[in-house]
Amino acid sequence: MRLALSLILLSSVAAKADDVAKADLNRFEKQLKAASATVGPSLVCVVASRSDQYPKAVGESWRLGSFDRAEFLKVNPKKATLADRLDLASPEAIPDHGFAGGVIVDASGLVLVPYHTIEGATKIYVHLAGGGGSYADLRAADARSDLAVLKLVDPPKDLKPIRFGTVRLNPTDDSKPTVSTNSVGLLMALSFTAEVAFDRPKSGLATISQIRRPEYKGEAGTRFASLYNYAPLLEYESQFHPGASGAALLNLDGELIGLGTTTAAVPTGDSGHGFALPLDVYLTRVIEHLRRGEEVEYGFLGVQQLRDQGGLPGRGIFVQDLAGRSSPAALAGVNPGETIYKINGVKVSSFEDLLLHVGHTLAGNEITMEVGNAGRTRKVPVTLAKFKSEVPFVASVRPEPVFGLRVEYGSVLLQMQFNPFFGQRGYTDVPAGVLVRDLIPDSPAAAKFKQLGDTTRWVVTQVDGRAVGVPADFYKEAAGKKSVTLKVVDANDSFGNVREVKLP
Repeated sequence: MRLALSLILLSSVAAKADDVAKADLNRFEKQLKAASATVGPSLVCVVASRSDQYPKAVGESWRLGSFDRAEFLKVNPKKATLADRLDLASPEAIPDHGFAGGVIVDASGLVLVPYHTIEGATKIYVHLAGGGGSYADLRAADARSDLAVLKLVDPPKDLKPIRFGTVRLNPTDDSKPTVSTNSVGLLMALSFTAEVAFDRPKSGLATISQIRRPEYKGEAGTRFASLYNYAPLLEYESQFHPGASGAALLNLDGELIGLGTTTAAVPTGDSGHGFALPLDVYLTRVIEHLRRGEEVEYGFLGVQQLRDQGGLPGRGIFVQDLAGRSSPAALAGVNPGETIYKINGVKVSSFEDLLLHVGHTLAGNEITMEVGNAGRTRKVPVTLAKFKSEVPFVASVRPEPVFGLRVEYGSVLLQMQFNPFFGQRGYTDVPAGVLVRDLIPDSPAAAKFKQLGDTTRWVVTQVDGRAVGVPADFYKEAAGKKSVTLKVVDANDSFGNVREVKLP
C-alpha cells in the first residue's frame, strides 16, 4: 500500500515537472518569436557593385547615387544584358555582385554594415525585409573598426531602427559583464539564396562559446590598423549560417549585441562557429560618429616604450617614457616608471588593452587611469588627444572651413616623427594649439599662409586673442565672424616666433 502510494506521488511530481518544463519551453518559444518579429523589419540585404560600367557619379566620392536602367539604355541601347547586371534593385543581379547583411540604425534611412563588404563600391543597393529597397550613398566609414553607415537615397517612411543592447564584456569597479560565455541569443539575417523567396529574414539560435582576442603576430607598428588585431570578438555556435558578414547577433529581448563578420583572423576548424563584433560602449561610440557622417578620431595617450607585465589581469602596463611634455599623459601628471593598472575601472595588462580602452574612447573624451608604483596607486583623469592614423576613412560631414582653413589636433604633429610602438622620437614638444590641416585652394587662408612660407607645421595658438587647444575651440571662436585674427607658430622654429594672420 505504501509502495503504491509512493509511486503515485512520484508520478504526480514527475507530471508537474513535465508541466513546468513545457511551460518554460512555451515561454522561451514565445520570447524567440517576439524577438524575431520585432527585429525582422530592421534587417537588410546589401548589394555592393564594384563595376566601372556605371555612369560617372558627379560630386563627392561618397555620393554614389542611383542607377536608372531606362536612362542607361537610352545611351547604350545595345547593352540590355549589361543593364540587367548593373540594376542592383533586381534580386537576379545579386549573384553577379554578392551580398552582405546589415541593420537599420535610424528611421531617416541609415544602415550599419561591415566596412569590408562595401569598400571600393561604385554602387550600393539596400534590399529591405518584406520587399522594396533603395540605392544608397556612403555616409561614413572607418576601416580600423570595420564599420560603415549607408544613407538610403530614397528611404521609405516606415523604416524601423534596431534596438541596441547593453554589451559589457569585462567587470569594472562598479558593474558586472552583461554578455558572457554560454549566453544564448538569436542570429538573424536577410540572406539571399536563389532557391528561396527573398522576402523575409532567416534566423537560428546562437550560443556564445567564447569571447576571444586574436593573438597578433604582425609588425608591432600596425596593430592599430584593425581592431581584428587587438579587440575581443564574440565567437558563437549556430546551426544557421548567414553566408556573409553583417548578420545580427541578438539577445533574447531582440536587442543587437553583435554584428557578424567573416573576416576575423581567428582560426577554428568547426564550420558551425562564427564571429561577431561586440557592440559594446566602444563600438557604439564609433557608430554614433559614423551616423553623424563624421571621421572617427581615435584616442591618443602619449606613452611609449611600454612593457607588458606578463599579460596577466591586474599586473598592469609599465610606462618607461612619455611622448613629449605636451602629450595627454604628461599633461595629466603620469610619470615615467609608473604602471597603468586600470582604465575606466577595467584591469589592463597588455598593449592590446591600451589600444582598445584608450583608442576607442576617442579623442576629446576623458579616461580615468589607476597608476602607481611601489604599491601605491592613484586615479588620474586624462583628456585624450587624437591618434595619427593612416587607415582609410570616409566622412561626408566635415567642419565648415574658416575662410578656407580647417584644423587638426596638435597631437597629430607630435606623432609625425614619433612611433609609440618603437619608441622613435620626433617632436618632444608641440605648441599648445591646433595644427593647420586643410587649405582650400584659391581661398583667403591659402593665400595668407602661402605668404608665410612653405611649411606643413603651422600651429594656430589663438583666435582673436583667445587660446585654442583643440579643433572644437577653434571652430567655436571663429563661428559667424566676418573676420578673425590668428596667432600662429611654426613648429619647426626652435625660437617659437609668433606670426599673425588676418582672415579674410
